[in-house]
Amino acid sequence: TYNALQGTSTGQAVDFVDSNNFWNNVNPTIDEVATDAHWGAEVTYDYFLQEHKRNSYDNQGSKIVSYVHWNQNWFNASWNGIAMRYGDGNGNPLISIDVVGHELAHGVTGNSAGLIYSYESGALNESFSDIFGNAIEYNVLGSNFSWDIGILDFRLRNMGNPKAFGDPNTYLGVNWHT
Repeated sequence: TYNALQGTSTGQAVDFVDSNNFWNNVNPTIDEVATDAHWGAEVTYDYFLQEHKRNSYDNQGSKIVSYVHWNQNWFNASWNGIAMRYGDGNGNPLISIDVVGHELAHGVTGNSAGLIYSYESGALNESFSDIFGNAIEYNVLGSNFSWDIGILDFRLRNMGNPKAFGDPNTYLGVNWHT
């Protein structure tokens, strides 16, 4: 898990350091998100190994890489084919368990299903990532999980009520986009 220093170059990212080895310390540079992103990747890896006998996103034990503080004020998270990137957005970085699980699940789907990330196959890719993100959150939090993708002021979707965020709940239903 690397600090992108609000840049967009993986080559400029640096390691996180801590003087006292206490990693959940809230600070002005919101570096505690590195711990959350790293832990989210760890529990996602464990989920895929324990539940699906899958060793990393490619089933070949590849290193799982995350970049936090990606770009300035970037309010998003993504999988780029080899790593995850998490922006700080409005000061509430996108590193909840289900978002981390969602992004890493894109790696699993990309290395197993061969779906082209476009139109309906892209929608399937997104929905698989949402499903896995929630399954991972449930696996970790049990009954304390939520159907929302994301938490607090960055809820992206709600799987229990897709229309709440303008998403369709059926194929070709209300809010469907071609």
